[in-house]
Amino acid sequence: MIKKQCLSLFCAICLFVLLFSLSGCGKNTKPAKTNDVDFTVVSAGDVPEELNKLIKERKKNPFELTFSDNASLYIVKGYGKQPTGGYSITVNDFYQSNDDLVFDTELLGPKKDDTFSTLPSYPYIIIKTEFRENPVVFR
Repeated sequence: MIKKQCLSLFCAICLFVLLFSLSGCGKNTKPAKTNDVDFTVVSAGDVPEELNKLIKERKKNPFELTFSDNASLYIVKGYGKQPTGGYSITVNDFYQSNDDLVFDTELLGPKKDDTFSTLPSYPYIIIKTEFRENPVVFR
């Protein structure tokens, strides 16, 4: 009787693991690229003051936001509070996929040989592109 219960429990766990792993497969795929989009990485000093205010309010936690001044579209990805300085962010890709803009970034930690502040930091990246009404997908 105990063997039967153990076998049933083992089968249920295997089924759960299989279903859980299959349900996540579609979420990690990148949307298909239809064309590249030109952009420029800009500093906080080169954006509207209202956008700087929004960034300042959110920077302690990870955040994603878009901001438009009707001439340009600003896309911002913040990684929240990090224990030290020395972090950087790279743009892996920025492109259009059907009706969406896809903004794929990655946080890079400090290198062992670099000198950096031991104070916490709040890394974020701002890109500027021509105004579009497309929704942005952050990756």
